[in-house]
Amino acid sequence: MVIGAVVASVFLLAAPASAHVSSSHLFESVPEEITPASLGRGIEFEVLDYDARLRIENGSGKEVIVMGYDGEPYAKLAADGGVFLNTRSPAYFLNQDRYATTPVGPAADPKAPPAWEKRGDDGTLTWFDQRIHSLADQPPAGIEDTAEPQAMRDYRVPLEIDNQPAKLSGTLYWSGDRSNFPMEIVAGLLVITAMCAGLGFLGIEALHRAGPESSLTEPGPASPTEPG
Repeated sequence: MVIGAVVASVFLLAAPASAHVSSSHLFESVPEEITPASLGRGIEFEVLDYDARLRIENGSGKEVIVMGYDGEPYAKLAADGGVFLNTRSPAYFLNQDRYATTPVGPAADPKAPPAWEKRGDDGTLTWFDQRIHSLADQPPAGIEDTAEPQAMRDYRVPLEIDNQPAKLSGTLYWSGDRSNFPMEIVAGLLVITAMCAGLGFLGIEALHRAGPESSLTEPGPASPTEPG
């Protein structure tokens, strides 16, 4: 049982290193500001997982509309915390996954009145936005030294805040090609560390098991003989 646990721990420790190889994080998206600044007060924003998803939390007490790729309303963060998506927006389908592989439904029409579908009450929306990241996991064209981190492009996510135009601005960076990083060495070190820990655990277990037995077999001090 102990040996099985040690083997399992080896694989558990090695797994994250192997999984990380397929997620090189070659890009980083940095959101910078909402302009006009007077409209952006109380609205928090961040990018999750380097460049994957954009998260907006509306604590402004104003209605915030996130515009889609054709200038249509895509999402609404109401002043009372309600979160809605427009099911008639093409972005409703395209933002389902990072690479925009979900087919756009036949009902989508950027010129049609919004059909709002409620998604939450906490004033927070998280979604894949094609404007903030790259759709390709490879060096972009025009970069000569792919090992060097550098800015790729600026981006804008159009907003409407209390019926006034606004935008969330940011920059997409190429983080540098780390595909040659020796993850196999890291995984090997993790395996060796786990094996050493397992062997130490086995040694402690052996000492614990030997303790009671040795106390039973080890001769004690001789008892004095009583005078006859």
